[in-house]
Amino acid sequence: MTEQKSNADKFTEAVGDGVDSAFKKLVAEILKDVALSAKDKALIALACAVAVKCDCCVKVHKERALMAGAKRDENLEAAAVAGLIRMGSGFNTASFVLDD
Repeated sequence: MTEQKSNADKFTEAVGDGVDSAFKKLVAEILKDVALSAKDKALIALACAVAVKCDCCVKVHKERALMAGAKRDENLEAAAVAGLIRMGSGFNTASFVLDD
């Protein structure tokens, strides 16, 4: 399994070495094993990508989660949680229709 290069990576590479290396260093620092495992962080990133509706990010973070040891069913559950949160936020916004 080879990791796809994200559009964000392609963009930072096009901008220049300084931005690209700073972005990659930030990604590596945030996603490393500390209090949360790399796998847990990859699943969180996948869920966030689903919640913000970024198709490119979903593809990249799905692969990263699999590479970190997540199983397909874990990816599905993380995505389902994100979908639930989006639905709930949609209902919160829809509730303004009830205002007088």
